[in-house]
Amino acid sequence: MIEAATTLERDEAAGLRDAFRHVDTWVFKLDDTLYPRSVGLHRQLKQRVVRFVADHLAIDQAAAEALHLDYYERYGATLQGMVERHGVAPQAFLDFVHAIDLSALQRDDDLIAALEGLPGRRIVFTNASRGHAAAALDAMGLAKAFDAIASIEDSDFVGKPHRSAFSGFLAAHGVDPGAAAMFEDRGGNLLVPHELGMKTVLVVDPLLDPSGTVAKPRHVDAVVTNLAAFLRDIAGRV
Repeated sequence: MIEAATTLERDEAAGLRDAFRHVDTWVFKLDDTLYPRSVGLHRQLKQRVVRFVADHLAIDQAAAEALHLDYYERYGATLQGMVERHGVAPQAFLDFVHAIDLSALQRDDDLIAALEGLPGRRIVFTNASRGHAAAALDAMGLAKAFDAIASIEDSDFVGKPHRSAFSGFLAAHGVDPGAAAMFEDRGGNLLVPHELGMKTVLVVDPLLDPSGTVAKPRHVDAVVTNLAAFLRDIAGRV
């Protein structure tokens, strides 16, 4: 039984390598993807977003939280709703929201090695500010593991899941979507990449889904709970 399981695992790894063999550009969301949501930064960011909304619109926290959730669902990011509906200066919003404590982020040598083992380019594509992305990558020891950062400033503050954000990213970095893979923790943000021809990987925090019950959407090629192990399998370093 042990040998059979090992053979199955080897076959699955070989299948992954074949499925991703054509990929030469690896695109990763930053927050809640290169580190798990259970680290706690998501909570800090949400608290800052709600506080900004409450202060800017002079409403109570409950109303601000409801508006945050509404804009997040309608626009893909609260920033987009605040800019379009309330004339907020996007950089002021980002500067406030990203003033958080990054000390919970830890260096992950396993992930660093797995990323560096991938063939081709590695790019962070984030709805966060460039400053936040650079600081978070540095805190995790990942700054040198990536060839570029594509931040929300680069797309005129229009982020994922808007198609224009993806088309602008692809053009700016010379990415062939048919030879690229996108890693995200939000399934909705993988729909456009799938339609464009990218391989799509949904990254799930195992602490938030210990039973592994997250269903694989039709537009997602793989659902993973251990990003480093998945990348090692793709690169053939098992």
